[in-house]
Amino acid sequence: MARDNPPSDRRGARAILYRPWQAGDSPQVLTDLLHRAFADLARCGIHCASGNQPSSETLARIARGWSFVAVDAGRIVGTITVYPCEQGSGSRVYRDGRVASVHQFAVDPGYQGQGVGDALLRLAECAAKQAGFSILALDTPKRADKLRAFYLHMGFRIAESMRFKGRRYISLVLEKPLFSTASILPATAWL
Repeated sequence: MARDNPPSDRRGARAILYRPWQAGDSPQVLTDLLHRAFADLARCGIHCASGNQPSSETLARIARGWSFVAVDAGRIVGTITVYPCEQGSGSRVYRDGRVASVHQFAVDPGYQGQGVGDALLRLAECAAKQAGFSILALDTPKRADKLRAFYLHMGFRIAESMRFKGRRYISLVLEKPLFSTASILPATAWL
């Protein structure tokens, strides 16, 4: 694969393209995706920031790090944003200078369970590793059993349990050491 071609997955006759967020992408489209992806948690009484934020906040959060999208036939169907170390975070894990963290991670409900989230998370791992971080972390509501199981399956371990400021639920902060990822996704030159 050429270095300037981002990775893609085959889904039947379609290919899902994984690429960085571009200035021409619509923050409202991405915000709507986040709202759809977090709707099941909201119905359970777990109101995550990404599940109800305005598009201006989506754009502000994109600007804090490196954002990637999964695109199927021109439609954004997944997203992930990687932040560098967050010194001001309430999480001791996120404050660690070796840690990059994942935020605004979502897959359209119609694409969940098809490998899109796996690919986005591997892309985030590559981006963090390329930027010099040795640990990737993320948080999820403690009651989100399906998400916790997915992250544990992807090699994360629970590092911290805490309540973030402004949240009404306990979060689990999970972390994963980053090893060589060159064989997983070869095209990361576009970071």
